Amino acid sequence: MGDWEWPLILFTVLGQIAIGIIVMLWWLDRDRDHLDTQLFKQGVYVSGGLLILALLASLFHLGHPEAAYRALAHLGSSWLSREILLFLLTFLAWINLFGMSRRQRSSRAIGAGATTITTAEIAAGGQQSGNRSLGLGITSVLGLLGIASSAMIYVLPRVPAWNNVGPVLFFLLTTGLLGALVTLVLGRKLLQPAQKKLLLQWSLGCTIASLLFYVIYASMLSVSMEGAASLNFLLSSPLFWARALLGWFAPLLLLVNLLKNSQVAKTNLILTLTLLAGLGEVLGRALFYLSATGIQITVLF
Repeated sequence: MGDWEWPLILFTVLGQIAIGIIVMLWWLDRDRDHLDTQLFKQGVYVSGGLLILALLASLFHLGHPEAAYRALAHLGSSWLSREILLFLLTFLAWINLFGMSRRQRSSRAIGAGATTITTAEIAAGGQQSGNRSLGLGITSVLGLLGIASSAMIYVLPRVPAWNNVGPVLFFLLTTGLLGALVTLVLGRKLLQPAQKKLLLQWSLGCTIASLLFYVIYASMLSVSMEGAASLNFLLSSPLFWARALLGWFAPLLLLVNLLKNSQVAKTNLILTLTLLAGLGEVLGRALFYLSATGIQITVLF
């Protein structure tokens, strides 16, 4: 079996939350002026902090971090090289978003503090919204491509448990689920009720999809001897059942309760939901590495 790969767990989970926040902000900004300026700023700051932590964590997995730049010489043949390039480009795109957030004028301040708004100010505000949406879109696309590249590193013929579409779907579902929940936490006082409901519905869809796909994934593992060994390890591990409780069953109950009873503004429930889902995804990512039979991750520089 595999090992606890804490640098990779932190890199993948934190990086996916960071990209997920940006994707959710882009989605909320699909109609101009529907994304609160303060939420945009908070989302950019938090996503940037998480992205920096993720990139720093990834360095602890390398035998020679100072030589990481050499991986860029293998873009044509290595998913690792593509991952590094795409995450660097994502970080550069985030720097642009950070600059936008510093220049963004608060729509609330304009509405409360100005008695007249000139045509030029309206046009400038519209241009800011358009640039913001474009910046969020570019960062989202680069980040999602980086996450897909991360997942493709593990699609290896010599590891049956990984040699399928599983890594890509698992990574993207984590991005969608935790990105939506963390955005909901950040915007609990800034989001409109309809926006909160949409984020909860999206989170519910990601949780159901994750559970259903895991059932399919488990059936796929039983085809080969190595895959069956991975499946046996999973089902006999207390970590798997903790992951199922924290990451699937408890979040499903809370999400259904929030949506059914229109309690989208209950901060304590939202925080509890996010914490449980986050712990569940961390355990799930740990099991992803632990359950791989005969795997030894090495990086050559």
